[in-house]
Amino acid sequence: MTIRKNQRGRWMIDVKIRMPDGSLTRIRKVSPVPTKRGAEQLEREVRGALAAGTYGSKEDEDLVPTFKEFAGYFIETYATTNNRPSTVREKRRTLGRGLLEHLGRLRLHQITARHVETFKARRKKDGVGPKTINEELAILSKILGYAGEIGELTKAPPKIRRLKVPKPAFDFLDFKEGKRLIKAARRAPEPWCAMIPTAMWTGLRLGELRALRWEDVDLVAARLHVRQAADDENELHPPKSGQPRIVDLPKKAVAALRDHQQHQRGDYVFSRKDGSMLPRWDCEPKSKDAKHDSPITTVSRKAGLRRVGWHMLRHTYASHLVMSGANLLEVKELLGHASLEMTMRYAHLSPSARRKAVELLDGADGAPEGQHRGIADDPSRD
Repeated sequence: MTIRKNQRGRWMIDVKIRMPDGSLTRIRKVSPVPTKRGAEQLEREVRGALAAGTYGSKEDEDLVPTFKEFAGYFIETYATTNNRPSTVREKRRTLGRGLLEHLGRLRLHQITARHVETFKARRKKDGVGPKTINEELAILSKILGYAGEIGELTKAPPKIRRLKVPKPAFDFLDFKEGKRLIKAARRAPEPWCAMIPTAMWTGLRLGELRALRWEDVDLVAARLHVRQAADDENELHPPKSGQPRIVDLPKKAVAALRDHQQHQRGDYVFSRKDGSMLPRWDCEPKSKDAKHDSPITTVSRKAGLRRVGWHMLRHTYASHLVMSGANLLEVKELLGHASLEMTMRYAHLSPSARRKAVELLDGADGAPEGQHRGIADDPSRD
């Protein structure tokens, strides 16, 4: 269809035109006259200007929104429709950190690769880390791409190159440290005396722990269902991967939860005294100042350990599984990772897996002569 309404309800043309030299040109442009007839007239004018070689000599700047204007539209329509509220809030914060200040006044078609590189240089000079800058570049790329999809940007957006980010290291408790933490947690008040061990023995994210209900826990079958996760505003959403999962419980987790069930105050497994959901900031304060220690940090100090966070217990769970012989596919399912690539960070903790892989070479000596060895014979493929 060459004439249609875009998602903002504005009439536009979207046509492919064969040029005299045989090349194919695609023109997507919003009509200055907000009617179908106006769009039809625009298409005739564009075709005529292309034939005369005068098209594009001057942009209709009054019709092209600024980046700030379109970013607001993007958040209120695309993001609000397709993302979780917590993700929408994060995108608002990301835009406000620097993008709107540096690029907000430019119209969409005016943003070039030079502007993008200047933005990156300024943010780096301000001491912003590459991971944060890449998050900002990701939303910039998404907004410009969306503008092109709905006809607000009639030329290809600039190429956006992300910064190289070293793979993040992760910390976890070894088996002895884990036992010390559990021992110290037993002396903690409710609900932390049960919530901390459960986190280390199930690998649930903090939002999943806060959203966990007793109806999701089957102590007879020794498993729990992760169906929801709570965000910073205590709103419930599907887990991070978007899919529910089942986590089997070790016997010690079943025992801890059964004891904790005697103090049940409401629907949530871990709750405030009135049975309401634990707010995130009850579990981990915004500040890392010692006077604002979280319950888990207090327990880790009493155990004589370094500062421990909830996500560190998730890493501990996965690391202990791998070091105990679990394969990475099993760990992926238990953690609820969207891809195996995310689980591969724990691969180096499995010495038995590496040893078994190398032992396969001993069996290779008995392969029949002349057996096809595959494409690895080509050294250029290594």
